[in-house]
Amino acid sequence: MQQHFPGGVNAGAGRSSWVRGWDHYFSASSDLLCVAGQDGFFRDLNPAWARTLGYTLEELRSASFFEFLHPDDHGITVQAMMGVVAAGGVTNAADPGTTMLINRYRRKDGTFARLAWTSVVVIDGLYYCVAQDTSARLEVEEALRASHERLQHLLLASGVGLYAIDYRGEPRLSFVSGNLRDQFGYTPEELREDPTLWSCRVHPDDRDRVIAELAALPTTGACCREYRWQRKDGTYRWVHDQTQLLRDAEGLPLEAVGSWQDVTARKEAERTIEQQAAALVELSTPLIPIHDQILVMPLIGMVDSRRAAQVMSTLLDGIAERSARFVILDITGVGIIDTKVADALLRAARAARLLGVEVILTGIRADVARTLVALEVDLRELLTFGKLQDGILHAMRRAQSKATR
Repeated sequence: MQQHFPGGVNAGAGRSSWVRGWDHYFSASSDLLCVAGQDGFFRDLNPAWARTLGYTLEELRSASFFEFLHPDDHGITVQAMMGVVAAGGVTNAADPGTTMLINRYRRKDGTFARLAWTSVVVIDGLYYCVAQDTSARLEVEEALRASHERLQHLLLASGVGLYAIDYRGEPRLSFVSGNLRDQFGYTPEELREDPTLWSCRVHPDDRDRVIAELAALPTTGACCREYRWQRKDGTYRWVHDQTQLLRDAEGLPLEAVGSWQDVTARKEAERTIEQQAAALVELSTPLIPIHDQILVMPLIGMVDSRRAAQVMSTLLDGIAERSARFVILDITGVGIIDTKVADALLRAARAARLLGVEVILTGIRADVARTLVALEVDLRELLTFGKLQDGILHAMRRAQSKATR
């Protein structure tokens, strides 16, 4: 390097300590240092070039550096060289960490290294240059950029919005993913800059509960809630909101991260299912008036605890509404009679009797009779018939008999 060192120091002159220091720096530097001529050939290169590209220094000096450049980078490289001359022969990156040029040099294995040129000085027609291999850093940046884009696509596809709450000082919303704008109409900036926007948009019937759960987060560490939140267009949507608290090394609240998901469709589906289930329950416990004083409840299928409660409720409401005197419970269509079913029927009958109603049980088949005897079920409180018709006939006679008195 000394034969090209600015100031005319050459091999024949006494080498001062600072020249030796420069030689050491030139040889040991991890930066790529070189001297190049305007003819496109390297005059000198430090060993970092061989480590970076895989060629020997002789191989690099023996050919024009344009042969190592990526074809697409020839133009910008020539422009940069001309720009240095036009700038008076000295060009440095304006700020630390910035570059004046990034171009690609072919490695010996055929791949390309991305070199960032940070300083160029032109003296007597020679370019004194400093470059850095930024391949790894740029690959990481590109991977991060690709990962970020992939995350954004996933968020858009999933319909899940992310947010973060900074607990250093007064809790504040510090991050909101951009896809929430598509769901709720507000930009991330609007949500972050107005600390009251989120709470004011919670449905009044849900607000106290939701705010109390969030206020308890530093103690509970996590919370999961569903509530209605008003979009910018004024409509309400159901939101599934899940939050997890992060703490610092001392256990103090540091940040909360969470997710928002519009679950309106699921809520509406659940409401529809509940309405259908209620309709099915009503259909499963019909109460049919066949006379001013007589009601018939035909039971079909299984009688579980929920349906037994519905039988009781429907029966008592019907008796009170119609002032009935007789109720016929027909179990012809009940497939299985066990202790629980028999107990449910007895409780319904006792409740009806407290209202002054006579309860008749019909549909007692032979197998049902054997089961009830085996279970030692006491049905002495009920009048029983094998057929519904017989029960109806008995109730009609009793009603007529009472009417003629």
